[in-house]
Amino acid sequence: MATSVSEIERPNDVPEKIGKYVIINRIGKGSTGTVYLSHDPYYRRDVAIKVYDIEEDENADKAKVSRKMFFNEAHMVGMLQHPNIMPIYDAGEEDGKYYVVTEHIQGARTLAAYCRPDNLLRVDDVVEIIYKCAKALHYAHGRGVIHRDIKPSNVMLTIDNDVRIIDFGIAIVSDSDVSRIEGIAGSPSYMSPEQVQSEELTPRSDLYSLGAVMYELLTGFRPFRADNLSKLLHQIVYATPPPIHTYRDDLPEELENAVAQTMLKDPDQRIASGASMAAELTRVYKDLRQKYDQLDNQEHFDVLRTLTFFHEFSHAEIWEVLRASDWHEYKDGDDIVREGEIDDRFYIIVTGKVAVQANGNNVGTLANGECFGETSYVRGAKRQASIKADGAVTILRVSSTLMEQVSSACQLRFNKVFLRALIQRLQGTT
Repeated sequence: MATSVSEIERPNDVPEKIGKYVIINRIGKGSTGTVYLSHDPYYRRDVAIKVYDIEEDENADKAKVSRKMFFNEAHMVGMLQHPNIMPIYDAGEEDGKYYVVTEHIQGARTLAAYCRPDNLLRVDDVVEIIYKCAKALHYAHGRGVIHRDIKPSNVMLTIDNDVRIIDFGIAIVSDSDVSRIEGIAGSPSYMSPEQVQSEELTPRSDLYSLGAVMYELLTGFRPFRADNLSKLLHQIVYATPPPIHTYRDDLPEELENAVAQTMLKDPDQRIASGASMAAELTRVYKDLRQKYDQLDNQEHFDVLRTLTFFHEFSHAEIWEVLRASDWHEYKDGDDIVREGEIDDRFYIIVTGKVAVQANGNNVGTLANGECFGETSYVRGAKRQASIKADGAVTILRVSSTLMEQVSSACQLRFNKVFLRALIQRLQGTT
């Protein structure tokens, strides 16, 4: 006999139902509430249910803010229907629990995962993501909504490389009084100068924040950094962020100018609208695509096509792996992987060979077409061996994080080939 959702065993701290929704499991916990997974049988879709922490007896001020954030999001049920904005389906209150029901996207992660210098997205992917965000904000602004908290953790990237802007809890809604939340302004590192100074906000404040997000996605660093809040806010109002080319020199000047235009101190001099920002990024994107389609990338593809590792891959799948990778050359004796370190990359030898060392002893060599870095399958696992270049070596470094964004077919193919190589190596060692 089939098991119904209501009969599934749950942890003790997971409620059976919230409103009309049967809870499957808890999937997240944030500063303002807890998120649960449910399934809406009427519309036949999975949903995420955010339950706000509103407990008067513990912290009255925090409860007041949480309640206002709930009413703010509840006010927007069905209001914003855009493919790049997380839809809010429902909201309610039951037995003191205030909840909001949104779309649930399996496997999605926020842009915060791609804000490290060693795990950046490809530049054209960043431009495409920010383009979609700019179009979505233009749509929201046209309906009187200013998000007020645009930051990497409030932009989700789906496994299909699509975008959702989330969390309108502190948004300003033109026809609503509940959106006036005192004491909350947003996330300091991404706030516009006028937001820092508690001035009246316009849609251009969101565009400043989006520019700050783009700056970080391109460089791995926030535009402004300080060891305390007052210094940070002072920088936002008066200082100019380091030019992007001080962090990397491979970006076109037009892209750097586009980011700078969104982050001007005076809102009146800033880029005028999300539509204008999207149009500017479209021009930049076309130039980038031409650059990435030039001969060097075709040459990289042609080389990979000949390697044993890629014999079972389709052409499209090899291009996907290339987009999740970088091409790196090492000199004789260079460290490629150090024993005891943690990173999330897989490595495929394109040309040359490497020496494998464990506990200071040479244990073997690997040559072109072979791979290493299997500990990336376990997050947080330390490398069990050191890998050094034995002569000049070219390595394809594949980010396991970025591989999560390629197609399911490509992921399955990559995992199958990588695991086969690992098993063969273990059998040989035995």
